[in-house]
Order: sequence, then C-alpha cells, then structure tokens
Amino acid sequence: MNATTLTGMTLEAAATRLDEQLPPDAYKPVPGGADLTDIDPNYMRKVLNEIFGVCGYGWGYQYNPDTIRSRSEVREGRRGDRTVIIVTLAYLNFWYKLADGEELIVCEVPATGSSENSNDAYALKGALTNAIGNAVSNIGFQQSVYLGKRDHRTVKKPSTPAGGKTSPQKRKPAPTAKAAPKAKPETAPSDNGDPGSHIVPFGAGIKGQALRDLPPDKLDWLANQMSPFNAAGKDLQAKAKAYLESLEAVA
Repeated sequence: MNATTLTGMTLEAAATRLDEQLPPDAYKPVPGGADLTDIDPNYMRKVLNEIFGVCGYGWGYQYNPDTIRSRSEVREGRRGDRTVIIVTLAYLNFWYKLADGEELIVCEVPATGSSENSNDAYALKGALTNAIGNAVSNIGFQQSVYLGKRDHRTVKKPSTPAGGKTSPQKRKPAPTAKAAPKAKPETAPSDNGDPGSHIVPFGAGIKGQALRDLPPDKLDWLANQMSPFNAAGKDLQAKAKAYLESLEAVA
C-alpha cells in the first residue's frame, strides 16, 4: 500500500510527525493527576492540520447529540459549595483521509470522552476535546507520552542555542572591575507565596481582583480554559491552578 495523507506525507512520515516532540509549553502536569502529563489540545489540532490537511477536509469528527450525557454535582470547597457540570460523550467518530493513487480512503476511529466544568458549554467542549485526544492517541499522537518515555518533567526549555555553543556575535564581554554592575534587590512575589492573593492583571470584570475573590466559574476558566499568549497570562494560569489545587487539598 502506497497511500499518503492529502498533504503528501507517507504513512511512515506521518507516524514520525505524530510522535514528534512538541514545544515545552505543550506539556503540563495534570492538577492532582499523580504526576500525569496533559498535552495542550491546540498543538494536537495544529499537528493534525499539518499531517492530514485542514479540519473538515483532511480530517474531522462526527458525533450524535443524543449520545451526550450531562449531570450536575455539588462539591464542597474552602469557599463554599460549587456546582460542577459533568459531560460524557458516549460516541465520537474521528476520521482522516488517505490517497492511494486515484482512490480516496476514509479511515475512522471511534472514541468516547468526558469533562467537567462549572460552565456547561466548557464542559461539552472539554468532552469533545477529550474524545478527539483519545482517538488520535490510537493512531500514534504523542505515543511517547502514553508510553511513559516523555512528560512535562523531562521536556525542558533549552538552556543554550542549537549546537550547544554561543555564537561569537551574542557572547557577552566580561565586565571590568570598574564597570561591574550592581546587583539589584530581588522583588518579592506579589502573592507572598499565597496563590490565592495573586492579583489578576487583565480581563473585563476581574482585573485587579485577587484570585480568591473570583467567582468559581471565572477561577475555573483561568485555570483550565484560558489559552495564555504571553508570560503574564501563563503566570496567571499557573497561579490559578495552584490556588484551585490548594482548595481541593483542604476540601
């Protein structure tokens, strides 16, 4: 069989690309997940588009709304009771296309998924993402993570440029004794070690508030749904996750 994806990749090249290591920020620890690793679903979709073609053309999915099950559950926490929506998708059909000469082959992978959130729309979105992730894991997406050969602890940001050497143009000159820079005093963290007191730096209706003063749905969105695009956003999401974990530990 000499089939290729619609972007022209051979099956061997596609398998290699599916398991190729992603950027370090794609791997995150699952909160309370016993050292499990979560893979950013945005990278998953990016890889699928590169291998098979854009979603809806080279790959996609279908599901029957009748297979969606939803229930609510009240949980006790440090800040009082909160309602969690649990959504389960009993059946999703993930598909991708291959070309073998003039013949077009549609391959299908069934999957299920579930998610929970204080917002029902986010819970449904999470269940769909979870089901797609379960399906593509069966065709080799990030296989090394599921085999325990790669995780959020082993994938680190490189400390030196490619090749392990600093280019002469970027090498900093050694400071002279007269021009030695003065050490700046370290700035204490804004939350003093308490993530709940971290002040939200942006966002309509929540900017300027401490994390512990946010409504549960806003806090959950910051920790699990927000897609940060800069260092401040990533720091905020990390603090929100840490605060939620501290609440669950007390509960």
